Amino acid sequence: MSGESLRYVTLLRKPEQLDFHALAAVLARRCGCPVLDAMPEARSCWGMLGEGQDESAAKDEAAGLTAAGFEALALPQNLLEDLPPAVPVARAELRPDRSSFHGADVQPHEVAPGDVVLFCAAILKREATQTITVQKDTSLATKVLQVGLLMATGLPIKTARMRKEEQKTIPSPELWGVLDIILKEPARRLRVLSESFDYSCLREDKVFDTLGNLRALARRLAALWPEAGRNRGLRFMLEGKPQRDMGYQSLADLERESRWLLTLRALRP
Repeated sequence: MSGESLRYVTLLRKPEQLDFHALAAVLARRCGCPVLDAMPEARSCWGMLGEGQDESAAKDEAAGLTAAGFEALALPQNLLEDLPPAVPVARAELRPDRSSFHGADVQPHEVAPGDVVLFCAAILKREATQTITVQKDTSLATKVLQVGLLMATGLPIKTARMRKEEQKTIPSPELWGVLDIILKEPARRLRVLSESFDYSCLREDKVFDTLGNLRALARRLAALWPEAGRNRGLRFMLEGKPQRDMGYQSLADLERESRWLLTLRALRP
């Protein structure tokens, strides 16, 4: 690849510096726009900004971020780490020395603590609807009719009896979660989806709430793999921070963050 065609990306060097509001403020100062206008870029970057830049633009951006308190570097884009395909797993047997994860494959995926490069979590929201039954108030004409009947017959007719029931569809967003376990030698990525996993491996820690079980599983695995890298979502889970502040809008956000974190690990001396 020639120097003219080589494209660059700007990386934040420290995962703990991924602060959306602070980053948006810096980006706003650099481009001369309101902070609110810079917020979408800050929230969607997940540690990687300005993809497809030339070298000088990337280095200028990295220098500006560093001067503002963020450690950053410019990197040829072709050096970004790729993610292995996600392999769904449905149940597990957890042991301190080696855990087994079972999916569609005949053979389980055996995972020792030293195999785990990166352990990630995210809680996401999906749009859904709910159908409810509501009572529709009687119209003015119906109420006039009721008064007329009362005057003619002397019999009271309660308004409630003449209300109509209607089916109404309303938005009802649902929360769901995912754990990604990224392994080395060979590179693999095991994926736990909150609603399709058997949490029997939790034993006495199992609860009746799906997301509660996902959090318990995340805590159990993090304790088994203390040396593995951790993403923002997992840190939020372990520290009990509000899930609404995690910032993930889709699985694409989680995967972008994972590529960033894997790239940072690969750059370590």
